Amino acid sequence: MKFFDNNTEGYFDQAKWERQKGKPKEEILFESESADGKQFILMQLAGGDQRVLSSTDVTPALEGKPEKPDINMTLDFDSFQIGSNEGIDKDTRATLQLQIGQEETRDSLDKLFYCINGGLDLFNEIKGKASEAKDFKKSTAAALGKKPISMPKGIGEISLKVLKHETPTWWQRVFKFAQSDTGKELFSLVGFPGITEGAVKCVSNMLDTLLDKNNPEPLFQSRPIKAAFTKAAQQDLNGGLDINRVSCLNPGFWIMARAKDYDEIIRLKPIYYGGYGLLAPESMKEPEVLKDKSNNPFTKITYAIIRVRMAEVDLRQGMVL
Repeated sequence: MKFFDNNTEGYFDQAKWERQKGKPKEEILFESESADGKQFILMQLAGGDQRVLSSTDVTPALEGKPEKPDINMTLDFDSFQIGSNEGIDKDTRATLQLQIGQEETRDSLDKLFYCINGGLDLFNEIKGKASEAKDFKKSTAAALGKKPISMPKGIGEISLKVLKHETPTWWQRVFKFAQSDTGKELFSLVGFPGITEGAVKCVSNMLDTLLDKNNPEPLFQSRPIKAAFTKAAQQDLNGGLDINRVSCLNPGFWIMARAKDYDEIIRLKPIYYGGYGLLAPESMKEPEVLKDKSNNPFTKITYAIIRVRMAEVDLRQGMVL
């Protein structure tokens, strides 16, 4: 079994999947994009009444004008919430792989991928309980050599896998988990910035080999999702037709969750309490969220919160042609 194969089933068309959800069968003209329950999907945290937007409801905030048609992006893991029904015990660990790939290239340059691998300690041995969402707050800057993720023409593809498993003998050495008297690092990252698809497969095959005997169970698994990050990129993907909806994402906070939890997240209109790394329905006030977590329906959902910053740039500047 190959756990980290990239593009084995092609793209997951989240935009099409969102359009078809909730429609009566007789109104569906074409077969709906299907989603395994563990397929991750992306949503945008927002203000206003909706609180969270489907990817097709996002209006790009960045223009992507001809003088700056490209995007540089940085991202941080702001939290990782483990659902209360995941069966976490003291031997439970997880391995994460996030891939962000370029959809377009500049001139004759290779299409590049940014590959982030993480070791997650799902059980906090010091506290004697499952790790808290805020324990997984981590910048990816060091893992990517403090280099931004570059997206020519403001279009990219994103895939994420998180596999739950027991601790293999190599695991702490590979992810360099720190031991100290004051605490233990719960989330360590190793990054590969701007590598070719062939190099990504080498990294993935290494992880496949290392995890093969540890019976990993996927929390998230992913076919890549294509997204536009500027208005120009949106128009490129939809052909300038408003009725042709595409997935878009803005700077700010993204929710990464499983497809099976999409409807519940949208229905609950969550507020994000960043200091604690927790989502809660708008009906719950902050003291309630902290005092009685059992009444928070989001405690049953596994999700990641990613904070993303973007800047419009011209990647052609400085290139030797």
